[in-house]
Amino acid sequence: MPIPPIYYIRHGETDWNAEYRYQGQKDIPLNVKGEGQARRNGRVLAEILPDPSEANLFCSPMTRTRQTLALVMEEAGWSGSEWARSVTFEDKLIEFSFGDWEGWTLEEIKEREPELYWEREKDKWRTCMPNGESYQMLSERVGGWFHNLDKPTVVIGHGGVLRIVRYFLEKVPELEAPLLKTPQDKIYFWDGQEASWI
Repeated sequence: MPIPPIYYIRHGETDWNAEYRYQGQKDIPLNVKGEGQARRNGRVLAEILPDPSEANLFCSPMTRTRQTLALVMEEAGWSGSEWARSVTFEDKLIEFSFGDWEGWTLEEIKEREPELYWEREKDKWRTCMPNGESYQMLSERVGGWFHNLDKPTVVIGHGGVLRIVRYFLEKVPELEAPLLKTPQDKIYFWDGQEASWI
């Protein structure tokens, strides 16, 4: 079955993103730059989806995605609309868990747990972080939501989840999927047949 159009907006930047600090399921708010990115994406969404009433609207329940949703809706002019109020806060879209590494920078991980760091570098798809998830596990979680999409869908989510969505849509090899780019200042758009960044 063909996958319907998807408009995926990653949450705006947080201070932890700026510090290259592993965030995962820690509930970190947007910073000023992130608020601007969310507003930019709201303006663009209104241009490419002039009538959202026929689309599903999903959002991760975390603070940074809720803040992004509010700013996107405000900038698009949809804040008070019935469609904006129809949002589904979906637990399957919560960010990838980095487990014990959450709050650590990449350099701290390399210094504190070099063996596991390099093991994971060889295979990020299957290697699980201490008390966290692997991308394979994330794909199973996100797949339970993704494979039930039946009409155009707007998503406000996270970078790890976006990699899995791209993995499903673009048939990316497993070892490459964890390395996919997930910019915060663009919308990932799947038109039903191919993907682009807007």
